[in-house]
Amino acid sequence: MASEDKITTLPDDVLFTILSLLTFKKAVATSILSRRWRYLWTSLPSLHFRYEYVVQRDDKDNVLQHYRRVNGVYKDRCIQMVNQLLRGRKGQELQEFGIHYPLLESSACHIDLWVAFAIAIGVSKLELNFSPYPHLLPISLNKNYSIPLDLFDKAKGMEPYLVQLEHAFSIPTSSLNVQNRFKSLRELILKFVDLTDEHFEAILSNCTSLEFLHLHSSSRLVNLKHTVPHMKLKCLEIFHCRNLEKVEVFAPNLVSFKYQGSKIQIFVKDAKQLLNLCMCSYIGELEYPLENSLGLPHMQSKDFVFGQFAAHLSRLEYLMMDVSSFEGKQQFNKLPLFSNLKHLSLTCSNSSRGPCGMLRCYHTVACFVEASPFLHRLELHFHLGPTKNPELRRIAISPHRYLKEVLVSGFFGNKLAKDIILSIFNFAIELEKIEITTVFLYDLSKRPFKNSVAVNEVVRRCMGQLHQRLPENAQLHFLDDDRF
Repeated sequence: MASEDKITTLPDDVLFTILSLLTFKKAVATSILSRRWRYLWTSLPSLHFRYEYVVQRDDKDNVLQHYRRVNGVYKDRCIQMVNQLLRGRKGQELQEFGIHYPLLESSACHIDLWVAFAIAIGVSKLELNFSPYPHLLPISLNKNYSIPLDLFDKAKGMEPYLVQLEHAFSIPTSSLNVQNRFKSLRELILKFVDLTDEHFEAILSNCTSLEFLHLHSSSRLVNLKHTVPHMKLKCLEIFHCRNLEKVEVFAPNLVSFKYQGSKIQIFVKDAKQLLNLCMCSYIGELEYPLENSLGLPHMQSKDFVFGQFAAHLSRLEYLMMDVSSFEGKQQFNKLPLFSNLKHLSLTCSNSSRGPCGMLRCYHTVACFVEASPFLHRLELHFHLGPTKNPELRRIAISPHRYLKEVLVSGFFGNKLAKDIILSIFNFAIELEKIEITTVFLYDLSKRPFKNSVAVNEVVRRCMGQLHQRLPENAQLHFLDDDRF
């Protein structure tokens, strides 16, 4: 006698809980278990369609052949999958909706409907991640998707889309709470979606419950401005928007602000709750915007972080910056004590000198350690391969009892990087853990790469030397052993 299937007899809400603990791909796979499980996954409250669900990499394909498949047969398969699933839901409640596939403006007729569906049904999280694959292909040749601005028109913007939703997905208009469609949206993530300044204003003006906004690689943004207080916004992230020249936002309850790009003017008004700050003029980008359509003066490096956010520095618990914004100890003498800073992340190039060099990084560390009595975690991210290895002139740094964790990424085993780590061993007298990897972890949008055998041998030999000098109660972890 066959054993009884007790799981299948459980109530739907229990089965949904089980499915929610699985990846989307594994949840779909449960459809083969039994007749009851066949369509259960289609009613999940969270739907995220990812690139790897439809793309199968053929080892015989070169990069160009694979790219053609991604923008051909695989793209059609992705669109068909999303349309079929939305058609099967028939307007059921949905909390999260995300598309993670390199779709372009050519697929706008489908994406427009998906966005309209998500807004009309009242999702709390919407994510459009159209990051290109592979990353090395020239992005300028592709025309990115742009959300229709009329979707944010509270009067009649949704009406044409509602007719299409009813026709394409059999969703009756009566089941949608269209008037309150923006009140449910709390998280909005847009990557490689073309937005204008008007989009930014419309999003913050209409999405009054929005708590988290992430914008990545939107080339048409120039002057972001929202001067009416947005009371719910807690996290704002703006990454790699290459033509952006100015940001001005009024968010009294903002807790986290993260920016990566050229050095521009940024005004975050009345953000008295700000605790987390990332201000990085990424090494791979231009120091200043290519165009200056607003006629603004160039932002001085010393003011990019310490000038524009001077009023917030003493409250910060997390700070990430590149060392080009640091111009010496005299700069710190004019600043308040970083009395609440727990986590500091610094990035620099592997070159020894210059405004982004490792020597500048070492001096930055020395000043921050003295000015941050409760610093708990320090991260150093070295970009590019090492060049010269000058002698490190040690700076007298007082013993620090609160620094427990250190991460070093982009480590190639060069002498200067090793000497900087050894200097940390000297003043971090209560160090508990140091993690080291050859992978540059600062820019997570880049795919990690595997170093050559020769490089790995140098790194491992250096790791052995560091292990011999490790403080008594500290542990050293080489993360590449797990990654590769």
